[in-house]
Amino acid sequence: MKKIAAAVAALFVATAVAQDKGAKAPDAKGVAAAEVTRVVSTVESIDQATRVVTLKGKDGKTVTFVAGPEVKNLAQVQKGDVVTMEYIEAVAIALRKTDSKVRERTETEFKKGAAPGQKPAGIMGKDVKIVASVEAVDAKAQTVRLRGPERTIDLKVKDPGILKNVKVGDMVEAEFVEALAVKVEKAPATPAAPAKK
Repeated sequence: MKKIAAAVAALFVATAVAQDKGAKAPDAKGVAAAEVTRVVSTVESIDQATRVVTLKGKDGKTVTFVAGPEVKNLAQVQKGDVVTMEYIEAVAIALRKTDSKVRERTETEFKKGAAPGQKPAGIMGKDVKIVASVEAVDAKAQTVRLRGPERTIDLKVKDPGILKNVKVGDMVEAEFVEALAVKVEKAPATPAAPAKK
């Protein structure tokens, strides 16, 4: 994941980034909010023998990298194909208080790739569940600061009413999902030139 994340970070620097931000509706467990950063680029060149790929962003800047063995179906990629990368960072706060007084962290990794013969695509990431203490609540900014076993973070909450159930000193459950989705699509068809009269 670190190799791919580094490549994506380089791509974020080298290309214009379009961000879509949204939140899911609250469910019985609490509230879920998701932020998606989307980067769309075009395959400028590809060397199948060396696995060197150059992507070009909408702003014309390029980034070159070696596609490692984790990139399956590279043979299906051609110059002009469109590569879409989405980094998803989502947070869900369980509103029920926990009796636990110990900060805890559990991680579960997941990944799924495209079937053989298809254009490369896949998603990989981790689901992190923690028990954390509430360090601060800002109803106006709709944020809550949680201190987990490894770090302290500020989380945005969509529904301000949820913060009424949380106060400094409470122990709560939080869940983070970080994922990277990559999809390669065939280059769009070039429109046919109008017929001469």
